[in-house]
Amino acid sequence: MRPPVIVGLAEGSGTSTLAAALHARDAGRFEEWAACAADIVVCRAEQPSLRRAATLACARPGARPLLAVTLGPGDQEQHAAETALPALQQRFSAVVVLPHVPRWHDRAPQHDDAAAVLAQASEQLTRPLRAYAAALRTLAAGVVGSGLLGRTVPPLLALPVAAPRRSRPEPLRRPEPPRPVLLTPPRSVAPVPLSRVAPGPEPDDEEIEAEPVRAGVAAGRAE
Repeated sequence: MRPPVIVGLAEGSGTSTLAAALHARDAGRFEEWAACAADIVVCRAEQPSLRRAATLACARPGARPLLAVTLGPGDQEQHAAETALPALQQRFSAVVVLPHVPRWHDRAPQHDDAAAVLAQASEQLTRPLRAYAAALRTLAAGVVGSGLLGRTVPPLLALPVAAPRRSRPEPLRRPEPPRPVLLTPPRSVAPVPLSRVAPGPEPDDEEIEAEPVRAGVAAGRAE
């Protein structure tokens, strides 16, 4: 069998600690925009993380992964986990609640301590670690009994993609009726009367008689 693959839904879910305790492969954090393969999903006992876990879906039918819910120091998280159990059990093959370990809270990941939990006898562990070790054994038995580790790859998980909001179609507007175009008649042009040229004075008899003489003189000069 291959080692189990563990992925966390949010930062601070305890994914690395759980992977060290089960000697599993830490696949990091689940990204919303991509599918992820995992045998065990880890989430915090908080409403946002629990709601995301309840919406996870397997890409293919068959064996489903397990869910590990990490409790915090408060009693409210215990109540939130218990309330969400019915919906989570429909999505996962098993849901295991991991008790809070005060010595690991707000400190660097205790990978060495977590890796040695299952190797120690129960009487050698503190009370919080005994409860954590019992949850680890339940989780390990569940993932082995599910048959997931006999497969080549873990189940492929994805978050549902929110459908795009449909914009309301705008109502069709009736076209406005054509407006009548007022044609103005051409402006009448008043005719301008032509001014008559006044006739010049009529030549008298002396000018008429002198005309041939002037013509002859002009012809003699031309010769």
